[in-house]
Amino acid sequence: MSGAASPERMSPIITFASTKGGVGKTTIAYVLATELARRLASRDGSAMPPRGRVTCIDADPNRTLSQVLGLTDDALITCVESDSERLLGDLRHAQSESDLVVIDLEGTANQAMLYAAGKSDLVLVPAQPSRFDVVEAVKTIGVVRKAADLVGREIAHRVVLSRTPVLRQRVADHARAQFIRAGLPLLPVELVQRAAFQSMTYTGTPPYRQEGGEQAAANVASLTDEVLTIIGMRLPQVAPPGDPRPIPEPVSARGAVPRFRVFNRPHEF
Repeated sequence: MSGAASPERMSPIITFASTKGGVGKTTIAYVLATELARRLASRDGSAMPPRGRVTCIDADPNRTLSQVLGLTDDALITCVESDSERLLGDLRHAQSESDLVVIDLEGTANQAMLYAAGKSDLVLVPAQPSRFDVVEAVKTIGVVRKAADLVGREIAHRVVLSRTPVLRQRVADHARAQFIRAGLPLLPVELVQRAAFQSMTYTGTPPYRQEGGEQAAANVASLTDEVLTIIGMRLPQVAPPGDPRPIPEPVSARGAVPRFRVFNRPHEF
């Protein structure tokens, strides 16, 4: 149970929201869901874990998350296609059946965004390092804060930068500074532009199962650690298939201000 969740909650809810399309929302939702599912299975230590440890609610009419999860065919993930009219009912059912719920919303401000934000333990706002995405992130977080006012509680929210260049660039640094000046809380881990993230949308294979996807998988693992810290859920990292080395416990703690980890140099892995 999330530390931020209200007593009646049966599982934490993470929502991906943006008033702008094409910011990497579905990509991050997918890698987070697949990583969380395998960690939940590893925690239970069962050779045949039950279905539906993570429920993904795809409320985007383009159904991109549903499509890639269909390719993946992960028995630990249930995907539900929804919309603003069905969202609350689908969410109630998902919470009663799953350990964790991930919601992928349409890239626009609408009623579904308000509903999802109001029910969430954490809202992640994907954005690329550009001035236009700063403006849209401000709009999105404005909807989250309106939802918080309606439900009468704080709703944790973070901007998560996506598709950032592997090599640190001045324009990306300038964009990060713009997010900070706008008062937008940034997740300290960014999703770097890597081939593994592009290929998985065609193959349905998450980075940790791809040959040569080690750097992308490490990026996802670190991002997942930060998300779990915010929602107050403890799930240890899982070693990649065939790797006998133990995975260290996450070192970041709730309330700490970790430095940005951009994963831009091969020797970091």
